[in-house]
Amino acid sequence: MNQRILIAIVAVAALAIPTAAVAKPDHGKHQHKHAEKSHGKQTKKVMFVFKGTYSGGVVDVAAGNAHVRKGGFVGQSVTFDLSDAKIRAADTNGDQQVDVTDVKDGDMVLVQARVPKRTQYADVTDAISARKLIDKTNPRVDDDDDAETP
Repeated sequence: MNQRILIAIVAVAALAIPTAAVAKPDHGKHQHKHAEKSHGKQTKKVMFVFKGTYSGGVVDVAAGNAHVRKGGFVGQSVTFDLSDAKIRAADTNGDQQVDVTDVKDGDMVLVQARVPKRTQYADVTDAISARKLIDKTNPRVDDDDDAETP
């Protein structure tokens, strides 16, 4: 009877040896590779819409969309980099060009900027690069409106 038990143990061990030899030696590295890739992702950028009073590149934010409100920007003065921004305003200085010089201090403006999602006011140290600035006090006059007026 002892011989039967011994043969059964040897048979089970013989079946287990090939299974162990077939197992991949890099088990667990697959998850490690995915973890490395996820660390390299950048946060998604979303549109922040700031509404407030313009004062020489700085906007005193009075309102904004949900990103602005949740980020704590309302009631703060935010500096914008307007060098690449599209400016929509009337030509108030008469130089036949619409640029930042046409926006006067105290004008109500709307500024759009693409900023990483969940950005807080406390996290902003540099000027925010603006995508578009719209002057609400002196809106752009389209040529079509002048043609209709007799």
